[in-house]
Amino acid sequence: MKEFSLESLIESAGERMRLDLAERLVPHKGELGVGREEIIRSFLRAYLPKRFDVSSGFLFDCTGRVSDQLDVIVSNTLVATHFETVGGSRFFPCESVVAVGQVKSSLTSRGELAKALKNLESAKGLDRSAGGTAVDFANNRPINPLENHKDQIFTFLIITGKALSPDTIHEFMMDYVLENAPHLWANVTLALDKYLVTFCCDGGVCPNPMDARGVAVQLDDGYLLMRFYQLLGRAIEVTSSSGVSYWEYMRSATEWSAETWFDTLESPPRYLWQITTG
Repeated sequence: MKEFSLESLIESAGERMRLDLAERLVPHKGELGVGREEIIRSFLRAYLPKRFDVSSGFLFDCTGRVSDQLDVIVSNTLVATHFETVGGSRFFPCESVVAVGQVKSSLTSRGELAKALKNLESAKGLDRSAGGTAVDFANNRPINPLENHKDQIFTFLIITGKALSPDTIHEFMMDYVLENAPHLWANVTLALDKYLVTFCCDGGVCPNPMDARGVAVQLDDGYLLMRFYQLLGRAIEVTSSSGVSYWEYMRSATEWSAETWFDTLESPPRYLWQITTG
């Protein structure tokens, strides 16, 4: 009987991804090359459940706010689609998006890190409750991202090359979490082959900012990509998602003014009365 190991498969896929990042990003004569973002997206498309779309673009909410441009957008295709402009830009209703990420070839300054985290905040700060009308597709409960971490978009930062030292990023993240509301915190930062940053809770390491006691930095042990995959895979399974609340998004169309072709004051209307009585 053949044996199968998901761990070995992901480890092998990670090695292929590293080769892509190292080789395919080098420009060749006559070729445009493949961006680091698409290499990461291709990896996620291959190993996340197919009901989740992996793309890039912008998020928006029912108030008209729009996120910054995002390198990776993971959305639940069972509940909503994306919308595409004439120019090809993709826009996703934030209620259907379960995770977003930014991909950096290098990140070597505090300013660059702050900018990347602000980019992710632009997605987390959107109103996934759709003005209090959004209901989770799986559990049929109201979505409240300010109170429940499972109603928040899971956000991550991936650094494929040079990165800040573990001590520097730990120090920065400790200051960052003290200055920002927990529901806006990035869940995971992965510096490939260097370290993984998330939070520690009462039960140990966890990506849940609402219950965090501190910042956790895991140094490379050969399994960082595997750990990231575990955290992301679990997060998108439990993060709430909802279809588009059309009445909230298109309020100008909620009041109707139509020309009436016939009218009756009878109750019930004569036509319906004839049907019900024969």
